[in-house]
Amino acid sequence: MGRLNQDGEGAEDLAPDSISSDDRAATYGAALGQLFDATCVIDPSLTVLECDPGFLRLVARPEGSVVGRAIPEFHLTGSLDGEPVTLRHVARLGSWRGHATLARDDGSTVSVDTLLIKSSGELPRLHLFLRDLSGPLSGQVGEVDHQHALAQVGRLSALAEMTSGIAHEMNQPLAAIVNYANGCVSLIKQERAEADVLIRALTSIADQSRRAAEIIRRMRAFARRSDGQREPVRLTELLKEALELSGSQRRRVGIEVQCEFNAARDEILADGIQIEQVILHLIRNSSDSLAAMPAETPRIIRITTREIPATETEGQLIETTITDSGPPIPEEHEVRLFAPFETTRENGLGLGLLISRSVVEAHGGRLNYLGSSKTPPGGPSFCFTIPFRAAPI
Repeated sequence: MGRLNQDGEGAEDLAPDSISSDDRAATYGAALGQLFDATCVIDPSLTVLECDPGFLRLVARPEGSVVGRAIPEFHLTGSLDGEPVTLRHVARLGSWRGHATLARDDGSTVSVDTLLIKSSGELPRLHLFLRDLSGPLSGQVGEVDHQHALAQVGRLSALAEMTSGIAHEMNQPLAAIVNYANGCVSLIKQERAEADVLIRALTSIADQSRRAAEIIRRMRAFARRSDGQREPVRLTELLKEALELSGSQRRRVGIEVQCEFNAARDEILADGIQIEQVILHLIRNSSDSLAAMPAETPRIIRITTREIPATETEGQLIETTITDSGPPIPEEHEVRLFAPFETTRENGLGLGLLISRSVVEAHGGRLNYLGSSKTPPGGPSFCFTIPFRAAPI
């Protein structure tokens, strides 16, 4: 039996090269539709330029009494520079996230979870995305549900961006299966089908089938909406799973991965899908940066773990650091790394780091940008901490 093309070379490429602007717009629309009940756009004078039916329901007014007029009274929580935060503050700041109270004509008010973003076009606009907090769910339960929806949007966005790599990963085992099967048929027709040769070929078909099934399993597990349940998991296993999931992208651009797991134990109590999402996002950010570097430049991602002893205010933590050999992040971008809808990637949604920080903090940890590493590989470095599970698994 001749040499078969086990890597699927020459197989038809099923993957798109990139995501169209229409697809990205649809992704943004789907994200906002899942996360918020109402939207509104205002100009610097706080005049409403447009709004959706959800906003009209929140303020209990017909459309004609909103568009073209001053926005209804809107009180934001918190302060800036010691003064109560206002919409005009936010317009200068560029973005804001928090709770607010929206006034109605009848004197009643409605509490809303609010995201405000200033557009960067020629005509400045302030976009308001609102979620009603006065429903039957308590604020705490509503926030948990909101967190899950936000994480789900991030996972679906990540899968959309990885479509090309996923298709390529599937092409390899499927092409190998076809080649082995065709080889078996050819040998049988030629009456040259020796038992040991067929056994090896059929064993290879079974192996490649399991490989394809494992790829599908990983994709389905990552895409499914998390139920929020936290279970004992090993952080090292989540790191390995994320590396497998992102392997196609790294192999295409020749990225070397260096792992150094220094923590003696790695048991955490977590929603494994969400923590894996954080890891995957940080790895993919590094991969995207390295892919843009000259071919002769070393492309390295280094992943380390270590234990952080307990303190008076915190229990024992496990810290994961992901560093790459890419160029430093410009200072003007550093200050907005975790801002919503901020991205330097052509197909990015701009929610990845925001979602990742939210997930880590919900698990009792922290996600930070450390700047450029002073040790090899010497590029941008991010780290996140997660509390250890009380008892080993």
